[in-house]
Amino acid sequence: MNDETVLLCQNVARTYQDGKLKVDVIHELNLQVQAGESVSIVGASGSGKSTLLHLLGGLDEPSSGSVTLMGKQLSGLNQKELGLLRNQYLGFVYQFHHLLNEFSALENVMMPLLIGKVSKAEATERATQMLEKVGLKERLLHRPAELSGGERQRAAIARALVTRPKCLLADEPTGNLDRKNAQVILDLMLDLQSELGTALVVVTHDEELANRFDRVLMMREGQLMPFAMQK
Repeated sequence: MNDETVLLCQNVARTYQDGKLKVDVIHELNLQVQAGESVSIVGASGSGKSTLLHLLGGLDEPSSGSVTLMGKQLSGLNQKELGLLRNQYLGFVYQFHHLLNEFSALENVMMPLLIGKVSKAEATERATQMLEKVGLKERLLHRPAELSGGERQRAAIARALVTRPKCLLADEPTGNLDRKNAQVILDLMLDLQSELGTALVVVTHDEELANRFDRVLMMREGQLMPFAMQK
């Protein structure tokens, strides 16, 4: 971990209008994520964890306050600029793998590189190396339907990290897996995060898994606070 700030939230609020009712999901939230740092966010269902992750990734805009990625304020960018910034600096992993069924694991992992205008030859080489890192050397040409649940999530992690992003955002990345596979996937994410120097922000309901991160934060009443596991 170093002193470079990757993500910065300043006085962020997110309010939704439900008919005449105004729902404050997040209010006056502040968060700073440093390069190479791992942060887990726990909290009850509906506490705003996923909403926060969407704000951090520029998938949603705050009602007030600012989110800054690598020194650039997201709300000041148009969709093209935002897309380029996300492709350059962010990786995303979700509870469901979101792999494209008609493409092989290799083609799925190459996709962010091709979008970033990397040559096909280089994209193939880098995607192959990343799939080997996540233990899918023998599954390069398999389509998602031919992979197990754990293998699909490994491929999704490879796709998220193939661009060597400054930060990986993960929303319940082990929530769809059994305990054994969840441990394997978490080990893999933390090992790769350490090797690549990527910051890691993970939303999870699993407090035992969350406790393995550098910082554990609890989302409660639209705010983040330090959280300590009960021994």
